[in-house]
Amino acid sequence: MVVMTRITKPVAGMNAALTPDTSVPAQGNGLAADLETGSATPRSPAAAPNGGRASNAWWAQIKSLDHYDPAYPYDPRHVYGPDWTDDDAYGKDGVTFMATPAHQTSVHGCHDEAQRLLGRGHVFQERCLRLPDLGVPKTNRYAQSGQVIPDVFIQERPRPDERRHEVTYDPDNPILFVLEVLSESSFRHDLEPKVEIYRAMGVREFWRYDPERWHRQEGEPRLWGLRLSADGEFEDIERLRMADGQPVYRSDVLGEFRMLDEGEDIHILQTWDTTRGVWLDPMRARDLETSARNILSLLKQQAAQGALASDVPDTLAAAWQKARWVPDFAEALQVTSGEKDWSTLLPPGDNRV
Repeated sequence: MVVMTRITKPVAGMNAALTPDTSVPAQGNGLAADLETGSATPRSPAAAPNGGRASNAWWAQIKSLDHYDPAYPYDPRHVYGPDWTDDDAYGKDGVTFMATPAHQTSVHGCHDEAQRLLGRGHVFQERCLRLPDLGVPKTNRYAQSGQVIPDVFIQERPRPDERRHEVTYDPDNPILFVLEVLSESSFRHDLEPKVEIYRAMGVREFWRYDPERWHRQEGEPRLWGLRLSADGEFEDIERLRMADGQPVYRSDVLGEFRMLDEGEDIHILQTWDTTRGVWLDPMRARDLETSARNILSLLKQQAAQGALASDVPDTLAAAWQKARWVPDFAEALQVTSGEKDWSTLLPPGDNRV
C-alpha cells in the first residue's frame, strides 16, 4: 500500500482532487511528448528516459496545477497531482510526497532518534534545500532543478529558520549526515544523481537504506554508507559487526547505529548506548525514563517511611542522569525489601559510597 506523508505547508486554493479531464497518467504511460520538459516551447517528440512519452494532455494537466512552475524540469516518469507527487526533487509548498509505510517508519525513526541525541535545530526531515551552482552538470536532475530534498539531514549548527520547509544550503554550516530511504519511484536517483550532488555539497556522510529491496539483493545489507575523504571523494563505510542479523556501523555523528527491521513495515534506527550496554531508540529511551520515575517513586515512599535516608532518592536520580543509566526494577525491589543496600543502585563505576 502506498500512503502519503505531508512534508510542506498547505497552498491556498489548491484543488482537493484531480478531475477526470486532468487525470495524471501512470508512470511509463507511453504517450507522445511534444513539449520540452520544463518549458512551453514545442519541439520534436522526445522519449522519456524510461521509454515512456508524455502527451500534450499530460502537459496541459501539469500547467493547470496551482503549484505549476514553468522553470521546473517536470519528468513524465513521475506523477504530479494537486497536492501530491512521487518526484523526490519537487519541493513545492503544499505538495506531499507519496511514501510506503516502510519508507515512513525508516525516515521517522532516523529523524526521531537523531533529534533525541542531538536536540532540535540540528536534525531535519524532508526539507527542500535550495542549491547554488555547485559546478555539477545540468544533466543531473537536482542541479537542473536547483534543489534537493533529503529524507533526513543533520547540520553542524542549529538553523534559525528550522520551521521553514524551503531553506537555503549554507556551505558554512556543513551537512554532516544524510539518510535517503529508497522507494520504487526514486531509488535510482539515490544511487547516482544524489551521490554527485551530495559530494559537491561536501556532505560528510551519505547513508542509504533499502527497506523493500528495490536495489539491494537478498543477502546484501539494506543499510550502507559513504564517507567524504580528505580528497573530497566518497568512500565506502565498512560495517563494524553484525547484531541480531543487522549490520552495525559507526557514524561520526550518531556513533554506533543500526536500522532494525521489526517486521510489518516497521524500521527503527537505533544507537548503541555504551554506558548502559543497550540499543536505544526514542521509544526505548522513554521506557527507561518511565522505569526511572517508577523506581524513584518507590524509593521516595521508603524514605518517607524512614526505611531510607531522605537524600538517597535525589542522590540516585542525579547519578542516573549523569551516567545516562537506569537500574533494573527487580534490583530496586531488592533494596526496598532490605535484601540489598541502596548503593547497589548506583551506576557501574560510581564508587561514591
